[in-house]
Amino acid sequence: MGMKIELGKKRDYDYPKSIREVDELTGEQFELFIFKYMKEYQGYEGELTEKNDYGIDVVLWNKEEPTNRFGVQCKRYGPKTILGENELMKMQKGVKHYGLYNPETNKHNLILFTSAEKHQISGRGVAYIENEEIQAYYRDDIIEIIKDLDQKLKREMNPANYSNIAFETSKKKGSFKEDTKFVDMLKKERMNISKFNNITPVYMVYNDKTLEDIIFKKPTTTKELLTVKGFDQKKVDVFGEYLVKRIRQFLGLSESTAVSKKEEADIEGLTLHLKEVRKKIGSYNKIDKLYNVFNNKTLEEIVKEKPLTKEELLKITGIGEVKYELWGEYLIKEIKNFLKV
Repeated sequence: MGMKIELGKKRDYDYPKSIREVDELTGEQFELFIFKYMKEYQGYEGELTEKNDYGIDVVLWNKEEPTNRFGVQCKRYGPKTILGENELMKMQKGVKHYGLYNPETNKHNLILFTSAEKHQISGRGVAYIENEEIQAYYRDDIIEIIKDLDQKLKREMNPANYSNIAFETSKKKGSFKEDTKFVDMLKKERMNISKFNNITPVYMVYNDKTLEDIIFKKPTTTKELLTVKGFDQKKVDVFGEYLVKRIRQFLGLSESTAVSKKEEADIEGLTLHLKEVRKKIGSYNKIDKLYNVFNNKTLEEIVKEKPLTKEELLKITGIGEVKYELWGEYLIKEIKNFLKV
């Protein structure tokens, strides 16, 4: 275990004032920045790990739940750097070494903070984050931290401090952040939820990565909201009903069009069934990682669309001719068996 840091007064550390200053930090300085912020302003206790860190830069825990420990990997990257699966996989080494488990669920607690944009994560890296349920916070979240610090430290809030030309010009076209009414509505409701429930900083309601997943999945029930990355039962209990009601209103759905309890059970049942089918496909075809069969987003799309023909299955994101030839007919058969058609 690394050296425990006793921080003392909050003004002992000079926080970066802009995202540009974050970009100028070394890797170790970025780790210290995240650690100080999480301890001083998010209520965690913690340790900075030693250099041989098993893929974990910071270990955090809550004072009230010291056995519920979180492992944090910090990556200070430039606009052209790609974060791949191999770097993320190193975090698994730290799970056992630092005891990074939730004692109630026995699931690991892993968090990624990076100054990079989401599109700088490789495809396999994104799949790994999703399948391993890593909480990931990207460049926009770091900017939100700077804004939060400006408020808490009573610094001048200068919009120029929250943008970076090098990164802005490197963004992919067609980003979900395009000026859409859905995005605007979700950002407005994020502020409303933050103020009403006294949740600060605002990205703790949901960050832009979670906002993107909401747009992709369009959850209209609290059950569906739980499938969105970044949502847990606690958040759903606090403001889930309100948020899905606003989503239904935005989509023009009446209360009567909400998914019934039976339909929710069918969705959950088919999801569990297809997860078992995925395991069988992986085992039979000697595919070592289940997300290489199909990842969770593809699974959710299959559950939603329920493809019953080759043509319908090939329309699913992540399913191509090669995969269909290997196990497509078997998958369709299993869907039909579950649906009894």
